Amino acid sequence: MQDVFTESYLRANIIAWLPIQQEDTVLYIGEENDMIGTKLKELSGSVTGIPPESSADTFKAALLRGNWEYIICLGTLAKLGRRESEERLEGVRQVLNMFAGALSKSGKLILAVENIFGLKYFAGVKEEGSKDWFGAVESSPQSAGYTREELLPLLRGAGLTECSCYYPFPDYRFAMAIYSDAYQPRLGELIDQVGNFDMERLIFFDETKAADVVIRQGRFREFSNSYLFAAGKAGSILVNEQDERISYVKFSNDRAKEHNIRTFITTDADGTNHLLKLADTADAAAQISNMEQNYHALSDIFENTKFSANRCKPRTAGVEFEFLKGHTMEEELDFLLEQGDTEGAKNKLLEVLSEIKSCRGQQKFQMTEEFRSVFGSVELPPKLLAFSAADIDMILPNILIQDDSGDWTVIDYEWMFHFPVPVNYVLYRVIHYYAETTATRRILDAAALYGQAGITEREQAVYGKMERAFQSYVIKSHVPLRQLYHEGRCLAYHLTSLLYAKREIEQRHLMQVYFDRGNGTREDDCINYRSKSFDGEFQLEIPVDDNVTAVRIDPAVSACTVEIRRLCFPSSKEDVIKFYGPAHKVGGQIYLLEAEDPYLLITDLPEGERRLLLDMRVETISLAAAKMIAPKIDPKYRIKKMLKR
Repeated sequence: MQDVFTESYLRANIIAWLPIQQEDTVLYIGEENDMIGTKLKELSGSVTGIPPESSADTFKAALLRGNWEYIICLGTLAKLGRRESEERLEGVRQVLNMFAGALSKSGKLILAVENIFGLKYFAGVKEEGSKDWFGAVESSPQSAGYTREELLPLLRGAGLTECSCYYPFPDYRFAMAIYSDAYQPRLGELIDQVGNFDMERLIFFDETKAADVVIRQGRFREFSNSYLFAAGKAGSILVNEQDERISYVKFSNDRAKEHNIRTFITTDADGTNHLLKLADTADAAAQISNMEQNYHALSDIFENTKFSANRCKPRTAGVEFEFLKGHTMEEELDFLLEQGDTEGAKNKLLEVLSEIKSCRGQQKFQMTEEFRSVFGSVELPPKLLAFSAADIDMILPNILIQDDSGDWTVIDYEWMFHFPVPVNYVLYRVIHYYAETTATRRILDAAALYGQAGITEREQAVYGKMERAFQSYVIKSHVPLRQLYHEGRCLAYHLTSLLYAKREIEQRHLMQVYFDRGNGTREDDCINYRSKSFDGEFQLEIPVDDNVTAVRIDPAVSACTVEIRRLCFPSSKEDVIKFYGPAHKVGGQIYLLEAEDPYLLITDLPEGERRLLLDMRVETISLAAAKMIAPKIDPKYRIKKMLKR
C-alpha cells in the first residue's frame, strides 16, 4: 500500500502555489527527489536539495553557494536550530540569519512550522517533533512547534522585513487550503481534518465544531495548526505574475487529474480583489476553459429568477470571477437555526428550491450517453422534467447573498453539464447536502422537505445512485486522501470509546466483598475493589468487623480463572485458607470459577485481629468456555452438578 505520508502528491500543495519561475534558483532543505522536491523541479530548472540530516558544514556550504531566489524550509527549523544552539530560540535566530544572508536581494524564505497552540494538538494529535501528546504545550525539548509571535521578530531581526504569514489547513503537510491575514476561513469551511498518517492519535472533541467556535471568536490565527511564512528583504514582496498579493489558495486536487483545479484570491496594488480559478495540471485545462461557456448558459437559464451567475472572464492560464462580498445561503440558514427559527430556515430553503424550479430551459427528460457516462444507467420515473443544461451544484454554500443588494449569486458553477439532467436531482442535492449533514440541520426533516419538493421515495433512491456515480466520475481511479486515511487504518482513538472501554475493563475486573452478619449477604453491605492497572491483580487488606460470621468474595462479574497466591488472616498457618464456591482446581493455586456469579465463601473466621489478606490475579472468561473446560479438569464435575441440583 502507498505510504501516504511521504508519497502522496498532496504533500507538495504547500509550495505548488508559489510563483516560482523556471529561471529561479531554489534551495530546498529536504530530499531533492521527495514529493516536494519533485514539484519544485517542475517549477524551476535550478533546484538543490540538502537533507536536514546533512552535516553543519555541508548545510552552510550550500547556503553560501549562491544568492538563492527561494529557500524552502518545511518543518525542519527546530532540528536545524538545535544543531546551532541548545537554547531554543537562539538556535533558530542563528539559522534565520544564515538563511537571510544566503538570499538574493529579491529572494524569499518559505518557512513552515507547527504552531505550539495548534487546535489539532489540543484535540489529541501527537506533536510532530517530540512524538508525544502535548509535547509542544508542555515545552518538550524535542518540540518542533513555535508561535507566530515568536518567529516574526526573529525573521525581521534577520533583515527579512517583508514578511507575510499564511495559515495552511489542515496543516502544512497536507495543505488543502492556505489562508492569510487578509482572508480568514468562513464558518463550516474547516472540515476533513485528517492527517495523522505517521502516528496514532486521540480524538478528544470534534475539531470541525471547535474550529467554528474559534472562527466565530476571531481566534483562528492563534489556533491554526501550522504557520507558513513568506519572508524577504525590503521591497521583496511575494506576488504573482500580475504583481498581485496572494491572500488565499484552495486546492481542489484530490480527485481525477482532469478535474483538479486551484482557486486563488489575490489583491492588486490599488486594493482590488480578484477571484481566480486555474488548472492544477495540464489535464484540467478543459475544466477551466468550460467555465466561460457555463457562465453564458446560466445567464440565460437564470433570467427572471432571483439567481444570477457570477461574472466570468478569461485570465492568463485560467479564468477570473467577480470578487463579491456577502454571505452564503448556507450561512443564512445556519444563523436562523442558531436563533431557533426553524420555520424561517425551512421557508428560506423552500424558497431556494422554488427559484430553482422556475429556471428556464426545462424539457421532458431523455437519457443520453453523456448522461450515462456521468450518472450511470439508472431507471428514472417517466415524464420527469429536466434542465437542457444543468448546474447540478447549486447547493447552499455556492449561493452568495450579496451584502449591498441582497441578490442571490451562484458563485461556483464548475459542475455544469450540457445535456438533460432531471430538475428534481438538482433539488435533491440542495436538500441532501444541507438537511442531512449535521445534527443541528437535521431538525429540518429532510424526508418532509423531499416531499414538499415533489421528490418521491423512489426518486430519492435513484438520485442516491446517481450521486454515487457522479462522485466516482469526479475521482475516477484516484483514491482520495480521506479514503486512504481509513483504508490505511491510521489509529485514532475517540475519547468516548476509550472511556467506554475503560468502564468495560473496570467492570470485568471488579471485585466485590460481601459481609454476612448472621442474616446472609446484602448489596448495601459490601466493598468494591478495582484492579488499578486493569490487569486483574489484587493485593488487598480487607477489614472484617467482629460481628461478621462469613465473608463472600466475588472475584469478577462473570466466569473467571483465579490464581490465589494469598487468602488468609494474619494469624493463619496457611497462605490460602479453606473456602467454598463453584471452584474447580486447575493446578497449583489456580482455580476455574464456572458460574455466572462466581464467588469464594469463607466461613471459618478467627477471633481477634480481623484483617483478611488477599493476593490474587483474576482473568474473566466466557461462561460457555468455562462449562467446556470444567469437566476436563474436574473428575467429580458431573457428581457436583447432580448434588447441586
